[in-house]
Amino acid sequence: MPSRTLGRSSLLAAGLLSLASTVQAAAPTAEDALKLAPVQPGIEYDIPPAADAKNCKINPEKIGKVTAWVVRDPNGVILRQFSDSNGDNVVDTWSYYKNGLEVYRDGDLNFNGKADQYRWFHTGGARWGIDKNEDGKLDAWKQISPEEASEEVIAALRTKDATRFARLLLTADDVNKLGLSKELNDKLTARIAEAPKTFAKLAGEGKIDAKAEFADFGGLRPGSVPAGTRGSTKDLTVYEDVWAMVLAGEQPQQVQIGSMVNVDGSWKLIDGPALGGGNAALAGFFYDSAGAQPQPQPGQEQLAGNEPTEEMQKLIEAIQKVDDELASAAEDKKPALNTQRADLLEQLAGIAKEPAEREQWLQQMSDMISFAVQDGSYPDGIERLEKLEAKLAEEKASDDLRTHVEFRRMQAAWGKAIAEPKADYAKIQEAWLKQLEEFVDKHKTGDHVAEALLQLSMASEFNSDNEAAEKWYRRLVTDFAKSPNAAKAQGAIQRLTSTGKKIPLKGTALQGGEVDLAQYGGKVVLIHYWSSSSPTAKTDAETIADLFKKYGGAKFDVIGVNLDYSKDEVTKFLAENQNVRWKQLFEPGGFESRLANEMGIITLPMTILVDDKGDVVNTNLQITELEDEIKKLMESRVANAAPAK
Repeated sequence: MPSRTLGRSSLLAAGLLSLASTVQAAAPTAEDALKLAPVQPGIEYDIPPAADAKNCKINPEKIGKVTAWVVRDPNGVILRQFSDSNGDNVVDTWSYYKNGLEVYRDGDLNFNGKADQYRWFHTGGARWGIDKNEDGKLDAWKQISPEEASEEVIAALRTKDATRFARLLLTADDVNKLGLSKELNDKLTARIAEAPKTFAKLAGEGKIDAKAEFADFGGLRPGSVPAGTRGSTKDLTVYEDVWAMVLAGEQPQQVQIGSMVNVDGSWKLIDGPALGGGNAALAGFFYDSAGAQPQPQPGQEQLAGNEPTEEMQKLIEAIQKVDDELASAAEDKKPALNTQRADLLEQLAGIAKEPAEREQWLQQMSDMISFAVQDGSYPDGIERLEKLEAKLAEEKASDDLRTHVEFRRMQAAWGKAIAEPKADYAKIQEAWLKQLEEFVDKHKTGDHVAEALLQLSMASEFNSDNEAAEKWYRRLVTDFAKSPNAAKAQGAIQRLTSTGKKIPLKGTALQGGEVDLAQYGGKVVLIHYWSSSSPTAKTDAETIADLFKKYGGAKFDVIGVNLDYSKDEVTKFLAENQNVRWKQLFEPGGFESRLANEMGIITLPMTILVDDKGDVVNTNLQITELEDEIKKLMESRVANAAPAK
């Protein structure tokens, strides 16, 4: 088995620590590169057979501003990428791919040859783990979705791993960030304190055995709890009544997960798990006025609390058996297994008691088919989705369900096209954007319409078509005011239309004191939106530091706006880069923070240049263009200065 550590010795042995020229270090072979494995277990990534590995190629490539050893198969599809993010000729990022898409990455952000961060991408998921002591074991989740958090709970129960469960719980610092009243803060703290005991009790009972498998996730849709609710000071995004379906031994069982809350991009738990539905220990917290069990209105039922019928249990058990076969099946066996899985999900939808439950199963079915098409294991899946679309249209199903299935079919077709060995990426992207336009023209409601509008807006920005971007952002704001992306779209409109105008920018600096752009009158100001995880963060800081040293003072200043998810990350970066001497604004939330949404920041780094009158001059300068633009503003400032009396 290949080593699961990324110490300097194993990397040097593979020739994959240095990115210096082959005069200084021998170039690695593709076969050596393919022997390296992710630090975290259970990653599904492409491992070519030994015969094919001999024909794979490894070459140094320039990926944007980053240099990397890139391993490609005989058809040119990328398998691995080992990158140098900080330009010191040492590999610090190890990326693993499946079907040409990055699914997992080990990162060495303190550049000592050992991984300290782990990230999952695309079909691999959305998790982001932190390993503080670099021992290969996760210490905390920086980012994890509700579905993945639920799956982690089941894995912790299966292995009786209390530490694995504990890192999913809200910490004391997390609770303080929520802005709850003292009464609710105390109640929540008490709930969390009981969670490890509840977990230990269920794990010790042995009802979830070592072969138990996560089968499904569900719950009421996530909702926003606005600031001011029961004395709170901040908006919250929460899930209530989350459950996971598992096969514990031979019996499908429902495990109640309880309430979750989003903290800086990571969904955290407040309770230990319990078997079955309607358990009083897992009463809802955020939607009820006293943190007690929410009571359904007359005539209503909570879908999450419904126990599966015997018929449903048999179908869920059959799905799990298919999943087990898929995990080890040869590629040519997967299409039939995926067909079988889709059939079972459709049967579950057919016996659902409630319309909402039926929609849930059909959505899961379309999600599963779409992802399987994109990873190449269900080539006929697009036709299956087309048939489902036609059936739902004939039944006059809800708009939400129909748009969901249609959007998943579109994504499947895009993913299948992009994975072709000789794919013309430019043409595929052009066709994809055209499809999105047709989709939003045809549909006026639905979460995926809002998602499509955001993609159109962002793509237009990347193509420098600000007029089109503004049009799509405005529709997103107008038609989907309650969408989580509406605030960001409104901010993007403000940014795109800000040239020649004044913009708001206020906050508390990390170094102390309040920052208000309006108080910088008489100075040319560079506003730099950035993140310490950006590959160019260090070099960008050095460039701006040179400009600050050269022009800073009475005529020029810089305001940094950091969009890291954790304050610890930015403070660590600033401690290691003492040349960053200008004020830095930071608020928790990363790309979803107030500072990011206020100007609709969608990519980093981003710079905004403001003249000495406080008016925006440019909203997206490249770092390399800064000095020329600053010089022009300085010269204009001098030329327009009133003559001394």
